Amino acid sequence: MRGEVMLARPGDDPHQELLFQLARRFREAILRSNPRTSRLATLREFPAGACGDASLLLAKYLQVNGCGRSHYMAGKRKGRTHAWLQLADLTIDITADQFDDQDAGVIVSADSSWHSSFEGKIQSVADFCLYDQRSAFELATAYEAITGCL
Repeated sequence: MRGEVMLARPGDDPHQELLFQLARRFREAILRSNPRTSRLATLREFPAGACGDASLLLAKYLQVNGCGRSHYMAGKRKGRTHAWLQLADLTIDITADQFDDQDAGVIVSADSSWHSSFEGKIQSVADFCLYDQRSAFELATAYEAITGCL
């Protein structure tokens, strides 16, 4: 089923399982927050077109929950771009199912060949507080609306 939450590569790593549960909860909160009415235009068609901002918002949630700071990854494949998080050796993505060749709504994986096909590169530390004042305010407002739905 498209958008179904899946762990792309199950493992016995408790840290990976914690990250998966947090990512799943955050994705569900985005959906409960009624993204179609979000002030943040990029979330209105979640998950489509929401990968960059959703990744930044998820990074904040993971950091607040003691998981450390993530890196913001961006890549391109066949003329389409995509963004996700990298935390140590784990790829974390809550918007991959916007693509026709990926059904997983949540991916937390140490080996994601699907993400490798984007030839992604670390762009920066994933922290929207480092952005310009207006962008940081818009993202913080969206974050509050989403975490209010947890």
